[in-house]
Amino acid sequence: MQRYSCILIEDDAMAIDMISDYINRRDDLILFGIGSELAEVKRLVQKLTPNIIFLDLIIPPGESNGFHLGQLPASSCIALISGIPLHLYRGPLPAGPIFELSKPISYANFSRCVEKIVFKLKSEICESPGTV
Repeated sequence: MQRYSCILIEDDAMAIDMISDYINRRDDLILFGIGSELAEVKRLVQKLTPNIIFLDLIIPPGESNGFHLGQLPASSCIALISGIPLHLYRGPLPAGPIFELSKPISYANFSRCVEKIVFKLKSEICESPGTV
């Protein structure tokens, strides 16, 4: 079974617990790190390039020193977590493929979102030169 690395960026403790639990329920996901502010996002993505980033749209900046969401790796699929519908959000968005995961998040909605992401990741692997 293919496993996909992910990080979770969320500033609400209850949401962190819930989404971490959802990630851990799935055999195809591995949670590599959790951050609650933009400065932690910068450190996490400098250390690794996760397949999936579960990202709350509105998080504190911390000591981000100019780091912004547009600097997330474009190769990562982004599951945007928000109570604001994406079509109403006017802030900067990351460059990678974006999937919407609206709050409140049930496990069923989480799994549907992950299935869409996994399908995209698998299709990219199949399209890559040199893959079998």
